[in-house]
Amino acid sequence: MMERDEVKREVRPQGSLVKEVTLKQVKPCIAAEGKIRVLMELDSEIGDIIPLIANMYPPGVVNYVRKKNILTLTIYDRIISLYPSGKISMNKTHDVEEAFEIAGELMDRINRAHDSGGDGSDSRDMSRIGPMDVHRCLPGSNCGDCGESTCMAFAMKLLNGEQKLDSCLPLKEPWMQEKVQCLEKLLGEEMMETLGWSGY
Repeated sequence: MMERDEVKREVRPQGSLVKEVTLKQVKPCIAAEGKIRVLMELDSEIGDIIPLIANMYPPGVVNYVRKKNILTLTIYDRIISLYPSGKISMNKTHDVEEAFEIAGELMDRINRAHDSGGDGSDSRDMSRIGPMDVHRCLPGSNCGDCGESTCMAFAMKLLNGEQKLDSCLPLKEPWMQEKVQCLEKLLGEEMMETLGWSGY
């Protein structure tokens, strides 16, 4: 096991909800040889913000446990968990510098969610939305303009953050407003933006 003293970094300006992150623990990663897993802690609790953060990522990379208010993200080719207390766990990390870089990006999102003024009470449970739900709202023409062979393949990649809604060119056509409204009702405006919709 690697031993490491606590390391603090102030990475965000005064006035932000989270300004500082502390590296608490570094251990070898069990899932990937030669990499590390880290435990970090923010200088503020983030429990009120976690539901908002969950909606800032494509549903396919999010696992939000509402009852415990824990958010697990599968991003940057690793698993990152955010806890209400401000703790962050991260696996498959190359080194401490990379851990701080990713923590900084998470802190930016946390601060943006906090600054938005929402409390998460109206956030949608995106974990219940699957590719079939999205597929029902797509044109269904399997035209391939998005680069995928079928609309179902597009829906799957969209939910995993591997495609953007703007890539579905038929949705930009005026006669597809009903399909766009279907997506808006299903996903909500915020998630539409998260998934890359810029409008007609």
